[in-house]
Amino acid sequence: MASMYERPGYRTLLGRVRNNVRLYIRKQLELPRQEIAEIVRANVRAVIWFGVALAFVFGALIALTVLIIALIALFLPWWASALIVLVLFVGLAALTGWTGYKKLDLRGPTRTINSVKETVRWAKARLLGRSAS
Repeated sequence: MASMYERPGYRTLLGRVRNNVRLYIRKQLELPRQEIAEIVRANVRAVIWFGVALAFVFGALIALTVLIIALIALFLPWWASALIVLVLFVGLAALTGWTGYKKLDLRGPTRTINSVKETVRWAKARLLGRSAS
């Protein structure tokens, strides 16, 4: 009959380590999901308001386009004035799109990255017997 205070065997210990590693990996994968969900929830209302603003901007842009075409049409035929406005707007769209692309700054989930780095440092310290610096 086995004693209650008997030391577990290597197979039992390795099984526990394996289960703990699996649980740890699951938790580490859960953190970025939670962080991204928090970011999305915090910004849903802002996105809705930006959408409404965008609808008004499109309306204003259409009105401005018609006005510019009409003003140019006082001096040139309608088709030529529409072509000039088209080229002008395509050029402005390309310029502003390129500027926005150059200013784009995409970052990953920083808390998750820092947590993984800290865990790696801790694991190295524990496994290799060094300080966690």
